[in-house]
Amino acid sequence: MSVSALATKIHKLAAAVADAATFTVPYPNGFAQADLTGTTGGEVLVGENDIWPQDDPGFGFVFGAGDITVTNNTGATIPVGTELLISFGDRTINGSYNLTSPKQLQDKVAGL
Repeated sequence: MSVSALATKIHKLAAAVADAATFTVPYPNGFAQADLTGTTGGEVLVGENDIWPQDDPGFGFVFGAGDITVTNNTGATIPVGTELLISFGDRTINGSYNLTSPKQLQDKVAGL
C-alpha cells in the first residue's frame, strides 16, 4: 500500500482541539509553503478511526511561511494525545485516494 498524497505529516496533539479551533504543524520534510499552497484533496486520519476531508466539515489548511495552520471543522473536540495523519494534495491517476494509517505508514517506512 502506498500513500498517494504529495506529502504527509504525523502529528500528536499536545492539547485538545475544539471545533473551530486551530493548531499548527511544521511542513513535512522537504516541503515548503510554495510546494503545498493551492493543493486540494487532502485528508486527516484521526486516531486511526475517522478520515476527514480537507473541507468543511473536516479540516482546513492555511499554508503559512513557516508552518501550516490546521482548523478543526469536524463539529467535535479532538482529545489531547490523539495521533493524526495529515495528508496534503494530489490524487492517484484513477481518482482514488489511498490514505495510509500511521501504523501502516510506519511499517512501510521500516520495511524500506
